[in-house]
Parts: sequence; structure tokens; C-alpha cells
Amino acid sequence: MDERIVPVPAGASKELRAFIAKKEIPPPIPVPKKQDEWLKFQEASDSEFAKEALRLAKVFESSWESVEIGGVPCFVVKPKEIGQRFKGQLLVHIHGGAFVLGGGEASVAEAMWVADACKAKVVSIDYRRPPLHPFPASIEDTVAVWKEVIKDQAPESTALFGSSAGGNLTLATTLKLKQLGLPLPGALFVGTPATDLEKTGDTWYTVQGLDHLGQYDGFIRGCFEAYVPSKDFSNPLVSPIRGDLKGLPPTILISGTRDLLLSDTVLMHRALRKAGVTAELHVYEGQSHGDFGSSYPAPESLDAQKEINLFFTEHLEPQARK
Repeated sequence: MDERIVPVPAGASKELRAFIAKKEIPPPIPVPKKQDEWLKFQEASDSEFAKEALRLAKVFESSWESVEIGGVPCFVVKPKEIGQRFKGQLLVHIHGGAFVLGGGEASVAEAMWVADACKAKVVSIDYRRPPLHPFPASIEDTVAVWKEVIKDQAPESTALFGSSAGGNLTLATTLKLKQLGLPLPGALFVGTPATDLEKTGDTWYTVQGLDHLGQYDGFIRGCFEAYVPSKDFSNPLVSPIRGDLKGLPPTILISGTRDLLLSDTVLMHRALRKAGVTAELHVYEGQSHGDFGSSYPAPESLDAQKEINLFFTEHLEPQARK
């Protein structure tokens, strides 16, 4: 790709502009070729992200504890304070990380951000991942946790959420629940979701070079193929935009103008609307992949928290545990 100079967006807040100005686009990550190479990379990456989670715990004054729910390892994240609106309720989180990364304590970072936004407890699912456990292991785990959570809490009072691969799995899990005839969540939050694992979205091309996520070809596609070794991305539980979306819960989607997955997010929003699903789309100026959370406490990040809180407050039943 030819070099181009793109200025820091003038329309962003001064805090977000400072955040963007400090960003560097990392060099391409070599794709591991063998299982042991994947496992070593996964371990190293998870360890680094776990350090970030510990840093954020101090920022948010949050805590978490390891639990097992439905036979699946999870973390229960507690914010600094629990507000009256969601007192006695749990929100359920599915972490991102290109399906391969972001597990263990690394998974709680976004969970803390939403817990802080809603002043609510959050269950973060530490689902099984490739290379040892490819599709559909992660969805089997998320469904198992969901079935256990709604034994004690009304599903219409319970949100399911995640970003990136976690956004994909949030949608895919909901589609699987629908297939199984199980109760669906009361609302979804999907941040910058990967909704079609083929390189179909326009912004995979137009935003390449601006997003720290890198590019589709190379490591990201390698992660997708580790998740789906058959490379068949047509399955609606792999590419949720291809699923039957009718009857899905109200959904809030968030992305940014420099996000490689902006097109995946926009296309999903339109597909949900076409299916008659209540869906809101929020796109923030200048943000790349996941910046709505990682730029905290920039005004745009605080605004995204407010929008999620408002959406869950409106669409989740305000009842406590049964």
C-alpha cells in the first residue's frame, strides 16, 4: 500500500485526539504455522493483556473472582458500586481476541468497562479457544453458561455482550439459542463485531493502514482459519450476518470511522433493521478498532458507556432475580 498522511481528526475531542496521536501501527504479526507456535503466542498475548486488565482494575476500582458456571470457567466482575437499576442482576460478557486470544484474566478488561458503565455485576466467560478447541467449542461454552445463568435470573432481564470476536460470538450464541428454542437475552451490545469472516466489508480495504488492528490478510485471517479449520465461513454461526435474524433482541452496535470492522458493523445493523429488530448504531469520529473502550476516559468513551447504560435500561426488564 502506498504511504499516505492522514491527520488526527479535528472533529474528535482533544482527549481522543491525544490518544490517536500517540498510536503506532504495529508491524504485521507472523502467522503461527504449528499448534505449539499458536499456543506459545496465545500464552504470551494473554499474559500481556492480563497486565492491562490489572491496570484497569485500579482505574475502575473493580474486582473479580474466578467461578465455574455450567462447567465453564468464568469471572464475576464487580464494579466499584452497584446501582439500584441493575442490583441483583447479572450481565453476561463474551470476550474478544480474534477467537484465539484474550482468555484468562485478560478477558475481564471490557467486562470492567461495561460493569462501570451500568454499575452492575458482569459474568465474563472464559470459553475454550483454538488451536486446541476450534468452532463450535466457544459457542457450546457460551450456551452452557447462559442456560445456567437464566436458572436464577429472568432472560429478559439479562444482557449478552462482547466486542470484535466477542461481538461475533454474542450474535452467534443468540442465533444458537434461537435454534435450540431457548430463551433469548433481553438486549445485546455488540462492539465492532466480525460479522462475516470473509473479506467482504468495504473498510477491510479503505481503512487499512489507519487501524492498529492491521489488515485482514495475514494474522487475522490466520486466526479465523484456526477458529474454523474447514475455512467454511458460510455457516451463520460463524458469520452471523448470514443467519435468520428475525426475533433477535434489541441490539446496540458501536464502531468508529477508522475501524477495519466498521463495514461489518454497519452491514449487521442494516441486516438487523431489515429483519425488524430494534437496533441502534453509534459510530465515533476517528476511532479505530475497540477505541470506544481503550480510549477511556476520553469523552467519546464515556459517551459510549452512557449509550450502553441507556439502551440496557430501556430494553432489559427491571426485575431482579427470580
